[in-house]
Amino acid sequence: MRTGKFFEISIFFMAAVAGTAEAKTVKYDIVVMEEDYSVGGRSIPAMTLNGKIPGPTLIFTEGDTAVIRVINRMDVSTSIHWHGILVPPGMDGVPYVSFPPIEPGDTFVYEFPVRQSGTYWYHSHTGLQEQRGVYGAIVIHPRDGRKIYDYDREYVVVFSDWIFENPHEVLRTLKAGREWYPVKKNRMQNLFDAIRAGRVGHFFKRELLRMPPMDISDVAYDYFMTNGKIEDTLRASAGERIRLRIINASAGTNFLVDFSGGPMQVISADGIDVEPFHLNRLFIAIAETYDVIVEVPSSGQFQLRATAQDNSGSTSLWIGKGERHYAEEIPEPDLYHTMGKITLKKLIAFRPQDAMGMSDSDVKSGKFDSPGMMGMKSMGGMMNTSQSKWAIDGMDPRRPWAPYHKLVALSEWKPDSGRIRVIRLTLDGDMERYVWMMNGKPLSASDSIHIRKGEVVRFVLINRTMMHHPMHLHGHFFRVITENGERSPWKHTVDVPPMSTVVIEFPASEVGDWFFHCHLLYHMKSGMARVVHYEEYTPPEDVREIRRLLYRDSWYHWAEANIWSNGTSGYVNASSTFYDVRMEWKATWGSPDSIRYADTEFHLRVRKYMDRFRGMFLGLYAPGTGGNIERVMGYMGVDYLLPMNIRLFAWLDSDGGYRIGLSKHIPLLPRITMEAEVEYDRWKGMDYTIAGHYILTRRLWITGNIDSESGAGLGVNIWF
Repeated sequence: MRTGKFFEISIFFMAAVAGTAEAKTVKYDIVVMEEDYSVGGRSIPAMTLNGKIPGPTLIFTEGDTAVIRVINRMDVSTSIHWHGILVPPGMDGVPYVSFPPIEPGDTFVYEFPVRQSGTYWYHSHTGLQEQRGVYGAIVIHPRDGRKIYDYDREYVVVFSDWIFENPHEVLRTLKAGREWYPVKKNRMQNLFDAIRAGRVGHFFKRELLRMPPMDISDVAYDYFMTNGKIEDTLRASAGERIRLRIINASAGTNFLVDFSGGPMQVISADGIDVEPFHLNRLFIAIAETYDVIVEVPSSGQFQLRATAQDNSGSTSLWIGKGERHYAEEIPEPDLYHTMGKITLKKLIAFRPQDAMGMSDSDVKSGKFDSPGMMGMKSMGGMMNTSQSKWAIDGMDPRRPWAPYHKLVALSEWKPDSGRIRVIRLTLDGDMERYVWMMNGKPLSASDSIHIRKGEVVRFVLINRTMMHHPMHLHGHFFRVITENGERSPWKHTVDVPPMSTVVIEFPASEVGDWFFHCHLLYHMKSGMARVVHYEEYTPPEDVREIRRLLYRDSWYHWAEANIWSNGTSGYVNASSTFYDVRMEWKATWGSPDSIRYADTEFHLRVRKYMDRFRGMFLGLYAPGTGGNIERVMGYMGVDYLLPMNIRLFAWLDSDGGYRIGLSKHIPLLPRITMEAEVEYDRWKGMDYTIAGHYILTRRLWITGNIDSESGAGLGVNIWF
């Protein structure tokens, strides 16, 4: 329900009896505003909900009717999605899928029956607003007030990540392949650290297999927060049993959660109760919720700490009174460990998925339909390396993955095997280009996933990347297939670990159009999403008219310039998912006195991205001297990634010439990288360049080079 621009609205909450004492209408106003917000003593423009980050906790009882007015006082459109809440399709809050966005000055009224209980949350589904503060918690109490677990009180814990940089600049930096974020958080994989860690064999194994560096988190965050603070405090008495409703509202961070006061008792996952069990360390993926019960020990304050999965920082809730007791430190992740064997088939593979041993044909044949990590059986399962300062994620109990195998549903569910529709979905990506896909296609080039009411739909999610992907299906709960069989847990978000398969299934009972996507915000924005469409459903006319906007392919722009004492080079670039348009220049001189006689090259090139290994291009080439263009030629060519991550390129030009070359990039030290390029041109002969860079900031590097034509030079690299 949408209303126009109108009157000043005060923030309020009210619960009005509607019909019977059990059926209430519960109303909230949420005002979305742009204003300065301070974290760690530094203020930046942010987006607040009722003046706060996170927004107000919305409290309901199962059976209520929720009426929530979202008032947009910003200069840009917005939306609110009710994460994990079963709502009619028009109330789901995804622009261009469920409804048109809430425009500046407008108010949208969400109204839906509350059909469930548990811990949930809400957030913007517009652009990158979630990263700027548009999120909050939802608590729904059971209809009958039942309390099946023993605890004294409850407390909402919202974990999140925070960066001062504009999120759109973050995404542009990722798209450009700029290596700033690993450097900023001291997680840059490099040859020196690999040697020092005894992992040089793994380093070159990864290079030989043409794999990108292992990356747990894409972004270097400035802070991690608990309830909008760097740390939060909950005063509690010894012996109190407290139910913590934990929500991971991060845009890009999975957490490892510890409690220094002893094991946590897990009682619920994604709002659904499970058989209670105890856990010392909990992996909580982006967008998941867990309810745990902790008991406060006899004296002191005890740390509930959420550590970023890449160990780049943490945030805490201190529970109790008195002296602080800290949680045990978590070992560093082993980023250099490379899974899989080197085989001739992988070395000569033509496409990335073939080199990883997960070809399209193998996927189609069902080879990866069983849940688990590829090759785990041959590796012998979990490895206890407790004496090492390094730990391999998912293989060392000190760095666990999600505890899905320990989640046991309270009741059984057995689907009708004759009505199961199996849909295989590969999770694919290119970290260097920052393109994320499903079945090899981004959202901008994909079709909807069609299902029918009454079916049991089974998604086989096959992760062919080296990153975790927390996958969220709107409007449904699904069963995560584990060894617990008919008592496998029900969730709305599931983490799919690197090189692994996760199988989920659900009864197709919520007719509508529903978004299905990776909840790592920058992955979703870069293409890892689909629309699940019920064939019986027709979207409203106002949504049909704007649905095309969901599939817009954004363009990103940047430029780079090298200014050396012996020359200059650089480019201006525009990139979409599959295309690059680039203007390049290069000029070399032996000394400043000979600049006027510099050899110059200008290129205008369009490249079609095929996959991480392959591309094809065509362009115009204009060589010259002293700034004078001698001739203009057309050319077309291809590039291909060879083992050892060496890029081969070759072209034919309209003058009957050709050029062929090799290029290689390698990080030597945490802030020092090296690039080398050698090429042969029919008219110019052999040429080479070796360059080294010291990374100072995101935009500025100190650089030096040795060029076959102009000798050695020093200078700077500037990124715009």
